[in-house]
Amino acid sequence: IEKEYMANAAEVGAYALDALEEIKARHPSIGDVRGKGLMIGVEFVTDRESREPAKELTDRIVDFGFERGLLMLSCGKSVIRIAPPLSISKSEMDEGLKIFEEAIGLAEKGK
Repeated sequence: IEKEYMANAAEVGAYALDALEEIKARHPSIGDVRGKGLMIGVEFVTDRESREPAKELTDRIVDFGFERGLLMLSCGKSVIRIAPPLSISKSEMDEGLKIFEEAIGLAEKGK
């Protein structure tokens, strides 16, 4: 863990946070992206100003992701936790984030 996985978690975690900030810019339902290493939370809101939790949207995102092969856990009222294995590669993270963004888009459209 100390020799390989901690460094990978820091590197891929920073990479994922940057990618999630780009996704946030494209999706107004994302109120906040936060985390350290590979323990990341993405908060969904009905409105960025009021910051009202978007519980139903969050549940739909989890469901759409699951239908596409991505297992996610919500926590709190409207946060999706991203906590992949410490050995995840950037290409694997890219694959998961692609599915995640697709699920967000579908949920925002109310499909």
